[in-house]
Amino acid sequence: MKKWLNILLSALVWGVILFYLIWAGNLGRKKRAEAAVNALSVTVADSASVGIVRSAEVARWITAAGLDPRGKQIDSVDLNAITAEVASHDFVRDVTSSVGLGGTVQVTVTQRHPVLRVSTADGHDFYYTADGYIVPAGRNSAHYVPIITGQLSVPFDKSFSGRLPSPEEIAEKKLSGNYIFLYKLINFVEYIEGNDFWNSQIVQINIPGSVNLTSDWNREPEIELIPRVGDHVVMLGCIDGYERKLDKLLTFYRRALPTEGWDKWSYIDLRFDGQVVCSNR
Repeated sequence: MKKWLNILLSALVWGVILFYLIWAGNLGRKKRAEAAVNALSVTVADSASVGIVRSAEVARWITAAGLDPRGKQIDSVDLNAITAEVASHDFVRDVTSSVGLGGTVQVTVTQRHPVLRVSTADGHDFYYTADGYIVPAGRNSAHYVPIITGQLSVPFDKSFSGRLPSPEEIAEKKLSGNYIFLYKLINFVEYIEGNDFWNSQIVQINIPGSVNLTSDWNREPEIELIPRVGDHVVMLGCIDGYERKLDKLLTFYRRALPTEGWDKWSYIDLRFDGQVVCSNR
Protein backbone atom coordinates (compact mmCIF):
# COMPACT_ATOMS: atom_id res chain seq x y z
CA MET A 1 0.00 0.00 0.00
CA LYS A 2 2.79 2.41 0.92
CA LYS A 3 4.57 1.59 -2.35
CA TRP A 4 1.50 2.48 -4.41
CA LEU A 5 1.05 5.67 -2.43
CA ASN A 6 4.62 6.75 -3.22
CA ILE A 7 4.07 6.00 -6.91
CA LEU A 8 0.85 8.02 -6.91
CA LEU A 9 2.47 10.99 -5.16
CA SER A 10 5.45 10.89 -7.53
CA ALA A 11 3.15 10.81 -10.56
CA LEU A 12 1.17 13.72 -9.13
CA VAL A 13 4.34 15.79 -8.59
CA TRP A 14 5.59 15.13 -12.11
CA GLY A 15 2.18 15.94 -13.49
CA VAL A 16 2.20 19.32 -11.73
CA ILE A 17 5.73 20.02 -13.04
CA LEU A 18 4.70 19.11 -16.60
CA PHE A 19 1.60 21.28 -16.36
CA TYR A 20 3.71 24.21 -15.13
CA LEU A 21 6.22 23.83 -17.94
CA ILE A 22 3.46 23.77 -20.56
CA TRP A 23 1.74 26.76 -18.95
CA ALA A 24 4.99 28.74 -18.66
CA GLY A 25 5.94 27.95 -22.27
CA ASN A 26 2.56 29.10 -23.57
CA LEU A 27 2.76 32.24 -21.43
CA GLY A 28 6.26 32.96 -22.77
CA ARG A 29 5.14 32.53 -26.37
CA LYS A 30 2.15 34.79 -25.74
CA LYS A 31 4.34 37.47 -24.18
CA ARG A 32 6.82 37.15 -27.05
CA ALA A 33 4.06 37.51 -29.63
CA GLU A 34 2.74 40.62 -27.88
CA ALA A 35 6.16 42.19 -27.15
CA ALA A 36 7.71 44.76 -29.48
CA VAL A 37 11.37 45.44 -30.24
CA ASN A 38 12.41 48.63 -28.50
CA ALA A 39 16.15 48.73 -29.33
CA LEU A 40 18.74 47.68 -31.88
CA SER A 41 22.17 47.04 -30.37
CA VAL A 42 25.23 46.48 -32.60
CA THR A 43 28.55 45.27 -31.20
CA VAL A 44 31.74 45.09 -33.25
CA ALA A 45 33.60 42.50 -31.22
CA ASP A 46 37.11 43.31 -32.45
CA SER A 47 36.78 47.09 -32.73
CA ALA A 48 39.83 47.60 -30.51
CA SER A 49 42.15 45.95 -33.05
CA VAL A 50 40.44 46.86 -36.34
CA GLY A 51 38.53 50.11 -36.74
CA ILE A 52 36.99 49.72 -40.20
CA VAL A 53 33.44 48.55 -39.45
CA ARG A 54 31.59 50.74 -36.94
CA SER A 55 28.46 50.00 -34.96
CA ALA A 56 26.58 53.05 -36.28
CA GLU A 57 27.45 52.04 -39.83
CA VAL A 58 26.05 48.53 -39.34
CA ALA A 59 22.82 50.01 -37.96
CA ARG A 60 22.57 52.19 -41.08
CA TRP A 61 22.99 49.14 -43.32
CA ILE A 62 20.10 47.42 -41.57
CA THR A 63 17.86 50.50 -41.75
CA ALA A 64 18.69 51.20 -45.41
CA ALA A 65 17.73 47.63 -46.31
CA GLY A 66 14.28 48.12 -44.75
CA LEU A 67 15.06 45.73 -41.90
CA ASP A 68 14.98 48.08 -38.91
CA PRO A 69 13.34 45.90 -36.23
CA ARG A 70 12.42 48.68 -33.81
CA GLY A 71 8.70 48.94 -33.18
CA LYS A 72 7.97 45.53 -34.72
CA GLN A 73 6.66 42.55 -32.79
CA ILE A 74 9.47 40.22 -31.78
CA ASP A 75 8.07 37.24 -33.69
CA SER A 76 7.87 39.27 -36.90
CA VAL A 77 11.56 40.26 -36.92
CA ASP A 78 13.49 38.46 -39.70
CA LEU A 79 16.81 37.75 -38.00
CA ASN A 80 18.05 35.72 -40.98
CA ALA A 81 17.53 38.68 -43.31
CA ILE A 82 19.35 41.02 -40.91
CA THR A 83 22.26 38.58 -40.65
CA ALA A 84 22.45 38.15 -44.43
CA GLU A 85 22.39 41.90 -45.05
CA VAL A 86 25.23 42.63 -42.63
CA ALA A 87 27.26 39.64 -43.87
CA SER A 88 27.02 40.91 -47.47
CA HIS A 89 29.44 43.77 -46.72
CA ASP A 90 33.02 43.03 -47.66
CA PHE A 91 34.79 43.74 -44.38
CA VAL A 92 32.37 41.65 -42.29
CA ARG A 93 33.77 38.21 -41.52
CA ASP A 94 31.11 36.83 -39.16
CA VAL A 95 27.78 38.10 -37.85
CA THR A 96 25.16 36.78 -35.44
CA SER A 97 21.72 38.22 -34.69
CA SER A 98 19.41 37.46 -31.78
CA VAL A 99 16.47 38.96 -29.91
CA GLY A 100 15.55 38.68 -26.24
CA LEU A 101 12.28 38.98 -24.36
CA GLY A 102 13.49 42.36 -23.17
CA GLY A 103 12.89 43.69 -26.67
CA THR A 104 16.48 44.26 -27.84
CA VAL A 105 17.79 42.92 -31.14
CA GLN A 106 21.51 42.22 -30.68
CA VAL A 107 23.79 42.09 -33.75
CA THR A 108 27.41 41.05 -33.15
CA VAL A 109 30.00 41.54 -35.89
CA THR A 110 33.62 40.46 -36.34
CA GLN A 111 35.73 42.07 -39.06
CA ARG A 112 38.21 40.85 -41.61
CA HIS A 113 41.73 41.89 -40.56
CA PRO A 114 43.74 43.67 -43.29
CA VAL A 115 47.32 42.49 -43.81
CA LEU A 116 48.32 44.86 -46.61
CA ARG A 117 46.91 47.47 -48.95
CA VAL A 118 47.58 47.67 -52.68
CA SER A 119 47.18 50.99 -54.50
CA THR A 120 48.55 50.78 -58.03
CA ALA A 121 49.26 53.36 -60.71
CA ASP A 122 46.45 51.97 -62.89
CA GLY A 123 43.77 52.41 -60.20
CA HIS A 124 43.58 49.14 -58.28
CA ASP A 125 42.96 49.92 -54.60
CA PHE A 126 42.22 47.05 -52.24
CA TYR A 127 43.13 45.31 -49.00
CA TYR A 128 44.31 41.74 -48.64
CA THR A 129 43.04 40.28 -45.36
CA ALA A 130 44.38 37.68 -42.95
CA ASP A 131 41.79 35.14 -44.10
CA GLY A 132 42.82 35.49 -47.76
CA TYR A 133 40.16 37.91 -49.05
CA ILE A 134 40.45 40.80 -51.46
CA VAL A 135 38.37 43.72 -50.19
CA PRO A 136 38.06 46.99 -52.17
CA ALA A 137 39.29 49.98 -50.19
CA GLY A 138 36.52 52.50 -49.57
CA ARG A 139 36.68 56.08 -48.43
CA ASN A 140 36.02 55.10 -44.81
CA SER A 141 38.28 52.05 -44.73
CA ALA A 142 41.58 53.58 -43.65
CA HIS A 143 43.63 51.13 -41.63
CA TYR A 144 47.36 51.14 -40.94
CA VAL A 145 49.08 48.30 -42.82
CA PRO A 146 52.04 48.24 -45.22
CA ILE A 147 51.01 49.60 -48.61
CA ILE A 148 52.17 48.40 -52.04
CA THR A 149 52.26 51.11 -54.70
CA GLY A 150 53.52 51.67 -58.22
CA GLN A 151 53.50 49.62 -61.40
CA LEU A 152 51.95 46.37 -60.23
CA SER A 153 50.00 44.30 -62.77
CA VAL A 154 47.14 42.85 -60.71
CA PRO A 155 45.70 39.53 -62.00
CA PHE A 156 42.02 40.44 -61.50
CA ASP A 157 39.57 43.26 -62.26
CA LYS A 158 39.32 46.40 -60.13
CA SER A 159 35.80 45.41 -59.10
CA PHE A 160 36.83 42.00 -57.77
CA SER A 161 36.14 41.12 -54.14
CA GLY A 162 36.23 37.76 -52.47
CA ARG A 163 38.61 35.01 -51.50
CA LEU A 164 41.91 34.84 -53.38
CA PRO A 165 42.97 31.20 -53.86
CA SER A 166 46.60 30.44 -53.06
CA PRO A 167 48.86 29.18 -55.87
CA GLU A 168 48.72 25.69 -54.30
CA GLU A 169 44.95 25.62 -54.90
CA ILE A 170 45.23 26.44 -58.61
CA ALA A 171 46.42 24.15 -61.38
CA GLU A 172 49.97 25.21 -62.30
CA LYS A 173 49.15 25.67 -65.98
CA LYS A 174 46.50 28.26 -65.06
CA LEU A 175 48.84 30.42 -62.97
CA SER A 176 50.02 33.67 -64.51
CA GLY A 177 53.32 35.28 -63.61
CA ASN A 178 51.37 38.27 -62.26
CA TYR A 179 49.49 35.98 -59.87
CA ILE A 180 52.68 34.36 -58.60
CA PHE A 181 54.37 37.75 -58.12
CA LEU A 182 51.40 39.10 -56.15
CA TYR A 183 51.62 36.11 -53.82
CA LYS A 184 55.35 36.67 -53.41
CA LEU A 185 54.54 40.22 -52.29
CA ILE A 186 51.91 38.89 -49.87
CA ASN A 187 54.44 36.44 -48.39
CA PHE A 188 57.00 39.25 -48.14
CA VAL A 189 54.61 41.49 -46.21
CA GLU A 190 53.64 38.62 -43.90
CA TYR A 191 57.36 38.09 -43.21
CA ILE A 192 57.74 41.80 -42.40
CA GLU A 193 54.75 41.74 -40.06
CA GLY A 194 56.21 38.76 -38.23
CA ASN A 195 59.35 40.74 -37.39
CA ASP A 196 58.98 43.50 -34.80
CA PHE A 197 61.72 45.70 -36.26
CA TRP A 198 60.72 45.50 -39.93
CA ASN A 199 57.04 45.76 -39.07
CA SER A 200 57.68 49.13 -37.44
CA GLN A 201 60.27 50.30 -39.99
CA ILE A 202 58.84 49.45 -43.44
CA VAL A 203 55.68 51.38 -44.29
CA GLN A 204 55.60 51.22 -48.10
CA ILE A 205 56.69 48.86 -50.86
CA ASN A 206 56.98 50.55 -54.24
CA ILE A 207 57.34 48.99 -57.69
CA PRO A 208 58.98 51.67 -59.85
CA GLY A 209 59.05 49.74 -63.13
CA SER A 210 56.36 47.84 -65.01
CA VAL A 211 56.83 44.27 -66.24
CA ASN A 212 53.98 42.25 -67.74
CA LEU A 213 54.53 38.84 -66.22
CA THR A 214 51.79 37.29 -68.34
CA SER A 215 54.22 37.20 -71.24
CA ASP A 216 57.59 37.51 -69.46
CA TRP A 217 58.15 34.82 -66.82
CA ASN A 218 61.87 35.33 -66.47
CA ARG A 219 61.96 38.93 -65.33
CA GLU A 220 60.10 40.11 -62.25
CA PRO A 221 59.86 43.77 -61.20
CA GLU A 222 62.33 45.16 -58.70
CA ILE A 223 60.93 46.70 -55.54
CA GLU A 224 61.82 49.64 -53.34
CA LEU A 225 61.18 49.96 -49.61
CA ILE A 226 60.14 53.21 -47.95
CA PRO A 227 61.16 53.24 -44.27
CA ARG A 228 59.44 55.01 -41.39
CA VAL A 229 62.71 56.28 -39.90
CA GLY A 230 65.29 57.89 -42.18
CA ASP A 231 64.84 60.04 -45.26
CA HIS A 232 66.03 57.44 -47.76
CA VAL A 233 64.77 54.79 -50.17
CA VAL A 234 65.96 51.17 -50.02
CA MET A 235 66.31 49.31 -53.33
CA LEU A 236 65.67 45.66 -52.51
CA GLY A 237 65.80 44.56 -56.15
CA CYS A 238 64.11 41.29 -57.07
CA ILE A 239 61.99 39.92 -54.26
CA ASP A 240 63.71 36.53 -54.23
CA GLY A 241 66.16 36.19 -51.35
CA TYR A 242 64.58 39.02 -49.36
CA GLU A 243 65.50 37.46 -45.99
CA ARG A 244 69.22 37.63 -46.82
CA LYS A 245 68.90 41.17 -48.17
CA LEU A 246 67.06 42.41 -45.10
CA ASP A 247 69.68 40.82 -42.86
CA LYS A 248 72.31 42.74 -44.80
CA LEU A 249 70.33 45.98 -44.41
CA LEU A 250 69.93 45.40 -40.66
CA THR A 251 73.69 44.88 -40.30
CA PHE A 252 74.26 48.14 -42.19
CA TYR A 253 71.80 49.98 -39.94
CA ARG A 254 73.53 48.72 -36.82
CA ARG A 255 77.07 49.52 -37.95
CA ALA A 256 76.79 52.69 -40.03
CA LEU A 257 73.83 54.66 -38.81
CA PRO A 258 74.89 55.19 -35.18
CA THR A 259 77.92 57.15 -36.42
CA GLU A 260 76.65 58.58 -39.72
CA GLY A 261 72.99 59.25 -38.83
CA TRP A 262 69.78 58.26 -40.57
CA ASP A 263 69.69 61.12 -43.07
CA LYS A 264 73.16 61.01 -44.66
CA TRP A 265 72.05 58.83 -47.60
CA SER A 266 69.19 59.25 -50.03
CA TYR A 267 69.40 55.78 -51.58
CA ILE A 268 70.53 52.40 -50.19
CA ASP A 269 70.97 49.62 -52.77
CA LEU A 270 70.91 45.97 -51.67
CA ARG A 271 71.10 44.33 -55.10
CA PHE A 272 74.79 43.49 -54.99
CA ASP A 273 76.15 40.42 -53.21
CA GLY A 274 78.25 41.11 -50.15
CA GLN A 275 77.88 44.89 -50.21
CA VAL A 276 75.54 47.80 -49.61
CA VAL A 277 75.82 50.68 -52.11
CA CYS A 278 74.71 54.10 -50.84
CA SER A 279 74.11 57.44 -52.51
CA ASN A 280 74.90 60.51 -50.44
CA ARG A 281 72.28 63.17 -50.05
